Amino acid sequence: MFIIEDRVNLMILGYVDPGTGFTILGAGSGLWAFLLAALGFSLSFFKKFWNFLKKQKRFFIILLLIILTLIGFLSLGGLMQEKKSGFGHKIIILGFDGLSPRIVERMMREGKLPHFAQLKEQGSYSHLATTNPAQSPVAWSGFATGKNPGKHGVFDFIVRDPKNYRLSLSLADLEGGSPRPVLKERGFWWYSSQKKIPTVILGCPMTFPPDKIYGRMLSGMGVPDILGTEGTFSFFTTEPTPPEKSAAGKVFHVNRSPVMVMNFIGPRFAARDGKKENAKVPFKAVIKNDPPGAIIQYQDKKFELTAGRWSDWKDVTFEVGLFKKVRGIMKFYLVEASPEFKLYVSPINFDPRDPLFPISYPPQYARELVERLGLYYTQGMPLDTWAVNEKRLTEEPFIEQVNAAFEERNALFNFELNRLQRGLLYCYYGMPDTIQHMFWRYIDPLHPLYEENMPPEYGSMIEEWYKKMDAVLGNALRHIDQDDTLIVLSDHGFDTFRRAVHVNSWLKEQGFLVLNDPAALSGGPLLSDIDWSRTKAYAIGFGGIYINQKGRERDGIVNPGAETESLKTEIMEKLRSWNDEQYHQPVIHQVYKRQDIFWGDRADDTPDLFIGFNVGFEASWQTALGEVPRQLMENNLKKWSGSHLFAPDLIPGIILMNKKITKEAPSLYDIAPTILRMIGYSDQELKGLGFDGSPLFNDSAAQSNSRAE
Repeated sequence: MFIIEDRVNLMILGYVDPGTGFTILGAGSGLWAFLLAALGFSLSFFKKFWNFLKKQKRFFIILLLIILTLIGFLSLGGLMQEKKSGFGHKIIILGFDGLSPRIVERMMREGKLPHFAQLKEQGSYSHLATTNPAQSPVAWSGFATGKNPGKHGVFDFIVRDPKNYRLSLSLADLEGGSPRPVLKERGFWWYSSQKKIPTVILGCPMTFPPDKIYGRMLSGMGVPDILGTEGTFSFFTTEPTPPEKSAAGKVFHVNRSPVMVMNFIGPRFAARDGKKENAKVPFKAVIKNDPPGAIIQYQDKKFELTAGRWSDWKDVTFEVGLFKKVRGIMKFYLVEASPEFKLYVSPINFDPRDPLFPISYPPQYARELVERLGLYYTQGMPLDTWAVNEKRLTEEPFIEQVNAAFEERNALFNFELNRLQRGLLYCYYGMPDTIQHMFWRYIDPLHPLYEENMPPEYGSMIEEWYKKMDAVLGNALRHIDQDDTLIVLSDHGFDTFRRAVHVNSWLKEQGFLVLNDPAALSGGPLLSDIDWSRTKAYAIGFGGIYINQKGRERDGIVNPGAETESLKTEIMEKLRSWNDEQYHQPVIHQVYKRQDIFWGDRADDTPDLFIGFNVGFEASWQTALGEVPRQLMENNLKKWSGSHLFAPDLIPGIILMNKKITKEAPSLYDIAPTILRMIGYSDQELKGLGFDGSPLFNDSAAQSNSRAE
């Protein structure tokens, strides 16, 4: 999983504005006269209707009994239909994001993953081919649908509009103030729901807004924070010099005093004058010296923070218009009370008791979980890696944050696991991916940020999280019977990220991209300084190259057809010869043409070329945003030091199963058709559904899992 707020300025690029459509009603006399007239008419109508009911009491009692009888028959019919589904077993799927086969296999040999080893011995273990590109939203979309990005429509974190060259995030799609599904193909849960098989989906990426299923769904990656971004923290500090601009947070300088007044920043809405502005909630911080801390006061709340400790969840309510409120929850971490005041406030999550947008199905499920388990992260990517990159938080509070999110997810999984009688249960754990992103520098001696005298717990951090996943698996093993199915998989592997590659700078050097100022050594983000009348190709996202093609791009200059294909071939050949002088190895493992990795109704939206980097190299933060830096490459000096954005054959995931896998070289695309076969779909039906994968074992093995109760 790659967290987009760690690569782009979300307030510029990733803002999806959940407050769109919030307006303050004007107080004009004409409007109020209309409202009063409408109210009077309604009261008169209901009064006449009530008098009519009293005169026809017997008739309406009989009508009510008939309606209740019909409802009873319909309910009984539904129960009978559910009984006819006949699926009496459990299918449990655990999604562990980013587990590396190399680490898993070594730790199994060393006896450090006993439950992984047990499942391998009882059933099967294999490498699992990931998607191309190997990005988490792409991979988990392929897992859920069994189809490639050209069909389901998710192919990168960042996409462009060729009509105007504007960039946007792909994780969420809000139009007119309402979220729309990003995934354009059906997940396997739709098919299980069609057969009335109880289905529970917990945190699967790209499930915002949630689908209506025969069971329960809690949305995962893609759920924004209350600002509409993928995660914008706030940091308040009295440091004498204004801190550097944050890429994924709001940093506020405050003057130190015994009582400091600041503001929580909420969603945007249309104010009385028609201009959009952010809702704000003021709060006070009163400094305490013994022990060092602060008292926080806002709305009707007052609580104490101790320096170096996380708060529990706190709720806040924003006024965003007449009779309109938005509720959120957040956590505080007081970094320091003196000599400087430094307060971190997490991205404000939707309050699951009353979220602005649906984050679960049925809608009341999110609230039910609070009643059973307490408040929890609702933001799709809750772990604030960028705050660590920018040194607002150190590793210690970050680890505590990851542990808290893990405990919440574990409680959720256990809650559903304990009440699972039959049907399908999927649960997603993103923590191992995040930990590897941030701690890989401690296990790679060649990384620019490697520390020989590191804290021992940091050097073993990655292994410790693999052990945590082993414990989760052990719990699941205790809840299955012989005829149940347990699948454990990771969407891709992991490795080191040492060098950041500026693809647009390379295109400029090779003459494929030209800046407006021929003498300029660099160009700004968002493709802002490019001379489109002379540019043949440009890069955005994490490996995508687009041809500036006539009839497609607004200012395209390359003819479609033979000229485009010839240009693509030229770029591919030159990229393959690109070598890094520092590490003395090729930068590029493979370059793929669109038609080789994307096919389907949405393939035309995908990049013309996609770069498969060698391990150690990755498209830079600047490349993702269409920037053209001065140099071609630089050392990765951010704590985000591990990655999976390499050529997919270099970083496969893993799959373990308590059934024998007979298919050679299984891939993520095989999981969805495997599940459908286990719940009773025939080979003929599977062929008609357009999957890019096929079941992992033969039909007889599947039939043993789909027997009636």
